[in-house]
Amino acid sequence: IAEKGEIESAMGLDQFVQKCKDLVDYYLEGWVEDSKRLGLWLDYEKAYKTRRDDYIEHVWHFLKLASEEGLLGRGYRVNPICPRCVTALSGHEVSQGYETKTDPSIYVKFKRERIENEYLVIWTTTPFTIISNEMVSVHPDYNYVKVELDDEYWWLVEDLMETILDKAGVEDYEVVEKIGGNEMLGWKYEHPFRDEVEWHQEHDEEYMHAVVTGRHVTVDEGTGLVHTAPGFGPDDFDIGQEFGVPVFCPVTKQGRFTEEVPMFEGKYVFDTNEIVPKQLDEKGLLLHEETVDHEYPHCWRCDTPLIYVADSTQWFLKMKGVREKLVEKNQEIDWTPEWAGSGRFGDWVANADDWCISRSRVWGSPLPVWVCDDCQHETVIGSRRELKEKSVEFPDEFELHRPWVDKVVLECPECEGVMHRESFVTDCWLDSGMAHTASVDYLGEDSLFRELFPYDFITEAVDQSRGWFYSLLYTGVVMHGEAPFKACVSQGHVLDEHGGKMSKSKGNVVWAEDAFDEVGADPFRLFMLSRSAPWTRLNYSNKEVNHITKRLDIFWNVFLFAETYMELDEFVFDKDRMFSGLSDAKLEEKWLVSRVQSVLKEFHGYMDEYLYHHASRVLLDFITEDLSRVYLPLVKRRVWLESDNPEKLMTYDVLFYTLQTALRCMNIFTPYFAEKLHQDFLMRFSDDQPETINMADMPNVNESHLDEELEATFDVLEELRSAASHARNKSGIKLRHPVMKIMFVPASDDAAERAKNLHDILLEDLNTREFEVINPEQASQFIELEANPNYESLGPKFKGDTDAVVSALENADAQSLKEKLDDGSTMLDVNGKKVKLEPDDVSFSEQLIGELSRSDSRFGTVYVDNTRTQDLEAEGLVRDVTRRVQVMRKEMDLDVEKMLNLALKFSDEESVKFTKMFSDYLATETRAESMEILGPDDTADWKSFEYVKDWEIDDLTLKVGMTAK
Repeated sequence: IAEKGEIESAMGLDQFVQKCKDLVDYYLEGWVEDSKRLGLWLDYEKAYKTRRDDYIEHVWHFLKLASEEGLLGRGYRVNPICPRCVTALSGHEVSQGYETKTDPSIYVKFKRERIENEYLVIWTTTPFTIISNEMVSVHPDYNYVKVELDDEYWWLVEDLMETILDKAGVEDYEVVEKIGGNEMLGWKYEHPFRDEVEWHQEHDEEYMHAVVTGRHVTVDEGTGLVHTAPGFGPDDFDIGQEFGVPVFCPVTKQGRFTEEVPMFEGKYVFDTNEIVPKQLDEKGLLLHEETVDHEYPHCWRCDTPLIYVADSTQWFLKMKGVREKLVEKNQEIDWTPEWAGSGRFGDWVANADDWCISRSRVWGSPLPVWVCDDCQHETVIGSRRELKEKSVEFPDEFELHRPWVDKVVLECPECEGVMHRESFVTDCWLDSGMAHTASVDYLGEDSLFRELFPYDFITEAVDQSRGWFYSLLYTGVVMHGEAPFKACVSQGHVLDEHGGKMSKSKGNVVWAEDAFDEVGADPFRLFMLSRSAPWTRLNYSNKEVNHITKRLDIFWNVFLFAETYMELDEFVFDKDRMFSGLSDAKLEEKWLVSRVQSVLKEFHGYMDEYLYHHASRVLLDFITEDLSRVYLPLVKRRVWLESDNPEKLMTYDVLFYTLQTALRCMNIFTPYFAEKLHQDFLMRFSDDQPETINMADMPNVNESHLDEELEATFDVLEELRSAASHARNKSGIKLRHPVMKIMFVPASDDAAERAKNLHDILLEDLNTREFEVINPEQASQFIELEANPNYESLGPKFKGDTDAVVSALENADAQSLKEKLDDGSTMLDVNGKKVKLEPDDVSFSEQLIGELSRSDSRFGTVYVDNTRTQDLEAEGLVRDVTRRVQVMRKEMDLDVEKMLNLALKFSDEESVKFTKMFSDYLATETRAESMEILGPDDTADWKSFEYVKDWEIDDLTLKVGMTAK
């Protein structure tokens, strides 16, 4: 089927409707599949389908109500038409289809009637509409000039005169007259196609082919004299109605000229855009022709450029009488972002035209209007029952679709004539706009509607400001007197990774199914919800989603750690035990429980404001930073204590509580991940879990366990950890290697007190034998001031004596010199001669003495004593060896409790000595039941071990053999 007109002859309307139903089922199946895979928790069995008769009845019920309120009626006006679909479109449908289109841009002169050589200059980007030109509009308040050329006069708006004349190639001209636009009212002109189009010969009303005034005229482009064709433009139509001219629209809904324009009869209007300028040029009326790229409306369904034509057959929902209520109710909606409701949507509601709801289609909800063939009386039907009661004959097999509904005729209540249905279906956005009522079967059983209406929340893309958001509001206010939703999040569009619009023609579309296959549904969800604010545009990239996956991996690994040790100890979570014992717990447990409360506070605050990106980031940051990077390193050794150790039990309780809380919050973003861990972890170590995580209560803040001071204390810990790491790097000391001493010079008394409270934790966390809080005076002993000569200043001043001055500077007391220069200039003894130094002559730098390194933090300065001793070197080596053995355990996939027989062969005797110094530590950390420590000359039966691997540790080589017991 090439066009709509062939449907009935090619297959019949009933078969076409069935094909439409099949297509709906096909896409519905895909939608359900993708939605389920994405983890959307919906009632798929009762998904509302706008094609169902009971749904259509709700649309009819609304239209009957609107009719009774005087809001439904036929209108005569210019409507946007898709010439391919052969149907009118509503304003919000038009707004969805703007695309860049290249069109001719022509400047034309119209000769003034009965005035020799005097012309009005107009401009248009739709040359075909000149055929139907009836008036020229000017702004009453603008100034217009009469420009004299060699042998004729042109009228132009003053503000654009130079631009227009330049385009027309005019260099020599003179302005001979200037008047206001209001003085031009009524000027007559000769239509350029009067001879070819008989209609123009037959009409000579007062303002036909005349200058009229209108405030829609601008000087942003054109000539300030607007070519006005009431049959082809909404503004033009309104001007025509104002000045009482008839409407000439010789174009069919297929976009082809009628017999009223013999020279173009049957031609597609856009095909004549190239012909009209040529004919105008032949008449000597074309001044300039170029092309222009501009945004032009296209059909949102088939991408065909729209045309605007006058039509008296369409049906509208009126704004008069309801606009004020819509504006009022819109202000009650909680919009995110706020400007989406007050700006974009609010402006649309305040200025929207009447809503054209009639469509010349086969598929859709039939317009329930029957019109008498004789007296034209109209009846609006509100239900299937009413239709049956009023029908002359009602078929046994019937549904509320074409062609069945078209066959039902009524008897006219006014003249007893025959009434047939208007052959339109309704705008599909009217169908979707009835979701608030039809989806819960309001007409059948309204209890669910009463419970839910108005609905808490809706969300859709920003382009629905003129679509679904508007249709919901209009129908809700008219039908129920209220906005049907309390809150709305207006989403930004998803673009490709480079910020371009996705398009099949460009080949840059990312299909949902492909994304799910490549990155997984949960990472996809988390990326979409956390990447940016919901209302901003989002550049999608599978590579970027993989970064999110890494953060989920961290969360997963925390669960694996907890599961490993909790299983060994047969742990069962006891919330009451945890909270009752928390007052006696270690600082890190109290801190983590407090952080949980703070995170929940932030999380709920963001969720309440629909700021999902912030809420998800708060959770992820807490998991990856506080839980994984701070807490776990502090408690890893504790899980090796005896199973009934109360400190270990508190660690398990707090860790479980934290994971449970975080997981229940993460369920919003990653439902599959959360459900998996709920089933495999939470239900395993707790007797008080619901069947599914979706039935669990959302965690709430427990203010009694919120300790802001303790959290501030641990902020110091994180800063000191970072600063100490930076200072170590300066000296090339690994984090695994212990250092002799770390000293902290606090920037405030609070920082000092908090660091002291963390003393025991810092010893282990910073891997140092000693930690001390010192004052600046003590720290000054570590610093040696050095004077640095400024040659750019000293050279020009002392010339040949510069080297002597520099030598004297190097031998001077830098601290004393700095103190003097801080107060101004000073004298320096240079070979027995006094010379004057200025502050610019010298700069000073601090040099650390001994083996110290330093790093600053926002809470103060950290000094690390990097002095190496045999004991420290030995412990550092053993920690390196331990790490290699742990890697091998993981590669062998050994359970954590599995014991080993271990052999270690070193390439030097010193390493053997060092390892034996900390052999107990090594055996404990690696779970070695037996351990051989071999030197370079020692031998072992390496074939007897399950796994043997060679390692390099700095300049050392190490062979490790291990067998699981």
